[in-house]
Amino acid sequence: MSGNGSFHGSPRTDGAKDRRVAGFVVVLLIAFVGVAIAKPWSTSVEPAPSVRLPRAEVAPPAASLKTTGPERPSTAPSANVGPLPVAFTTPLPPPESAPWSGLRWRRLAADDPLSLVTSILRWSGGFIAVGWKGVPPRTPVWTSVDGRQWDPLISGTSTTFWPGFAVLGVADGQAGLVAITEAVEYCGEPCAPTYVPLVVSWTSSDGRKWMPHPLFPAEWLASTPGSAPLVAVGPAGLVVASSGRAARLATSTDGSVWHLLPVGPFPEQFALNDLRGTATGYIAVGRWITDNPSKAASFWSSDGRHWSETPTILPSEIPTILPTTPGDGLDVRSDVTSLVVGRDGIIAVGREFTTLSATLWWQSRDGRRWATLPSWPPLGTRTPCRGYGCLQPHGAIVGDADRMVALRGGDDAGAWTSSNGLRWRRLPIDGDIPSERATQATLLPGGVLLSDGTTTWFGEALVR
Repeated sequence: MSGNGSFHGSPRTDGAKDRRVAGFVVVLLIAFVGVAIAKPWSTSVEPAPSVRLPRAEVAPPAASLKTTGPERPSTAPSANVGPLPVAFTTPLPPPESAPWSGLRWRRLAADDPLSLVTSILRWSGGFIAVGWKGVPPRTPVWTSVDGRQWDPLISGTSTTFWPGFAVLGVADGQAGLVAITEAVEYCGEPCAPTYVPLVVSWTSSDGRKWMPHPLFPAEWLASTPGSAPLVAVGPAGLVVASSGRAARLATSTDGSVWHLLPVGPFPEQFALNDLRGTATGYIAVGRWITDNPSKAASFWSSDGRHWSETPTILPSEIPTILPTTPGDGLDVRSDVTSLVVGRDGIIAVGREFTTLSATLWWQSRDGRRWATLPSWPPLGTRTPCRGYGCLQPHGAIVGDADRMVALRGGDDAGAWTSSNGLRWRRLPIDGDIPSERATQATLLPGGVLLSDGTTTWFGEALVR
């Protein structure tokens, strides 16, 4: 398994973490026709069921699907969609291993399709981009051979994603591309608490034609209302999980055959917030909930199936910038909300919500041992801070499993790169500098997007 260590269809704050959006009704009856027992991987843990699904023949919207048993009708999803995605161009991305020497910023037009992009995967056959927008299709998709000319992928055909399904992300698998999608229900705000979205995986050899593989019964991914399933890719393949407490997990090496893990891969006290893959394993982060103040916590796995028996409690000291910082942080209630992964290290991003509403950062080389980053290097703190007693970094950090990039707009704008989150190299910047309010960042192979929620800037990566 190669490519990015993990993926999420919408890494910005207005993306996949907030799925309670007006979508459209999707009705899909899936017939599971093959269930086999998987052989354990040299362990005493009970074997997980393995679901091998038929290579379903998908028809265009409103047409019938073939079924494998009597009296099991199935209809393809159908929906009215908004404006279809259009082609666009970007500067050629630099070679994958080339170090960046600077960023050249430009403000994007309001209708520039590039401003919709939330992730781009570089793979052996070229590039594939996934976007996010407020009207259907929620997650437009583009493909490119060279990373310059981007052609839209129209959903709802016999060989593309069903309309009404949001793409959570795409990975470069052992046998080709793998995409994970979920159904988006028309439910208004909020969605009905009993609604459980249908999750489907897709495989492709070229990024243009896709074959669906329904994952498993919908209840396996019953996440916190409004939260999308979490997806990671690492050395043992793909891992899909529900978020929150009592998380359920499934693994696959090729995206078509999935192993459903037994109930309880994590203790009941653990609430899962994020899941990422690295070159050596998988990291799950969230909150350890006990009678004492809850603590930021992590679990680690080498294969996505067997996880550490006890959590690693992350040190919860508030950054030492303010004089009101507690001495040892023992009374701090903390949580890890997300991970930023580089080639040689990881940054965990969290929060303290006892007194100061402070953002917390930790760094780890391997995801097992963590140390605090009390002053958020290299960004520092934002002044003034929004809200009473709050403490936030002045900018944003993003990563793509290879490099991390720290960004700050405004009068004191800057950009830095790192492979581990500890040692940073400042990059020269020029062009139309983003505003200080621009803190929603997306890292791309050829640069970075930075948005304030209304305007988006593209920082083109320069190499010598």
